Amino acid sequence: MKGAALLAIVGSALLIGVAYASAFLPRGTPGWAPWLFVAGMSVMMVSTMALGAARDGRIGRLWIPFAGVLVILLGGFGLVLALPPADPTDPALWFGLPPRAAIVLYGIGFLPFLLVPVGYAVTFHQQTLGPGDLERIRDEALAARGDMPLASPVGTPPGRSPGATDRAPADGTRREGGS
Repeated sequence: MKGAALLAIVGSALLIGVAYASAFLPRGTPGWAPWLFVAGMSVMMVSTMALGAARDGRIGRLWIPFAGVLVILLGGFGLVLALPPADPTDPALWFGLPPRAAIVLYGIGFLPFLLVPVGYAVTFHQQTLGPGDLERIRDEALAARGDMPLASPVGTPPGRSPGATDRAPADGTRREGGS
């Protein structure tokens, strides 16, 4: 999964680069350049989400909202490109905005805002770290620093070093080697 997402990110970056580079052609920007840009940008957004959401190399059922976001992005931006320019003499409004602006704001901006959090909420118990995962990550971090994993002595609360107290001595003196 991670390799496919990285490959999609690199491929979409190349598409975006070709779309930008086409602006320097002698006859101006060709008609296919905006479509190439839309495809590259949409795939890059969803691939980045998939890369960030991957756990153990998989995204599980999150592929469903991610695919929905891809369809919304491709369809919305494609519709914006395909619509004729707004007529200033007879302004048609969709929900109070010109059609292209309404699609960008309500469709491309708002629909993924609903779809992705719902997808994460539905798969939260599968995608989040469990207690065993958190212990493993903590132990790996300690090992990377050269420390040993924490093993609390009997009677010491977890995460506290032996002899640690929450307050200073009552007489106001400082302890040797401490605060």
